[in-house]
Amino acid sequence: MLVGGLLLILGLALVIWSAERFTDGAVRTSVLLRLSPFYVGIVVSGLEPENLVTGLAAALAGLPQVALGTVVGSTIFLLTGALGVSLLLIPMEVQIPRAGAVAMVASLAAFAAALLPGGRVGRVEGAILLGLAVGLLAWLYRRSPAFLPGEDDDDDGAALSPLRTLGWLVLGVAGMLVGAELVVRGVGRLLATAGLSETFLGMAVVGMGESVEEVARMVTPARRGHPELAWGNVVGTVVILLGVNLGIIALVAPLAADPLVLRLHAPYLIGTVLLVAAGLGLARRLGRGFGLVLVGLYGLYLALNLWHEFH
Repeated sequence: MLVGGLLLILGLALVIWSAERFTDGAVRTSVLLRLSPFYVGIVVSGLEPENLVTGLAAALAGLPQVALGTVVGSTIFLLTGALGVSLLLIPMEVQIPRAGAVAMVASLAAFAAALLPGGRVGRVEGAILLGLAVGLLAWLYRRSPAFLPGEDDDDDGAALSPLRTLGWLVLGVAGMLVGAELVVRGVGRLLATAGLSETFLGMAVVGMGESVEEVARMVTPARRGHPELAWGNVVGTVVILLGVNLGIIALVAPLAADPLVLRLHAPYLIGTVLLVAAGLGLARRLGRGFGLVLVGLYGLYLALNLWHEFH
């Protein structure tokens, strides 16, 4: 218990410190490459290599529900727990193209079409998901606002060389991944004697643990005046998890979902993606009220998981 608690605290501290370095690198990258911060957030912050590696390892080890948890459980946590807490701390203006919300819904539709009819994602479905995700990322690049030179040129671009800027970016991402892994190991030690099922561990524990750094990825840039980076993280993570990661995992090892995944987790994912996409598409600002709703939805999700686990 003591070791698990120490790993958890150390991991959270490392995630928070690394998020500051990541924000510095991401903002300077957008200036140096003349890319909108929104698209930098989609590609750089939206990439989830730790989820992909964990998902592949679980699929190859014959743990399909854990592999699905790195996609389904992680997306649910991102859009409810992580985004909800972020909005409770820092309400954010929504100044991004509506194409972001459209891309989220398109990724969701492809995910539902691949998984729900037969409860299995095979290699053909995986290839389709991956191809669609790549196409959506290219489309989002074309739809992202053009880079506008301004005061950030001097404050962020000239302050660091391209090499040092890349260094901050890599350091931030690496630190968040290591910190998230420490958190996962800490939670694993704390729950090692609980005797939980593969589906619960995959969807609730692994799904949350693999995306615990998302709060820092959103709160830090929003606090520093770059909410478009946070929204890019939301849009990019949904497109990449549901398309790129699930597509690659299914290409390597086709997945069959547990009946509970089809009854609870997938429908919950569909509802949360549609809710957040509607907020991004219709609202100019999302604040603490919306954040409270999302946190409540994650609390309900955990409660439903626990009820199914012990009944």
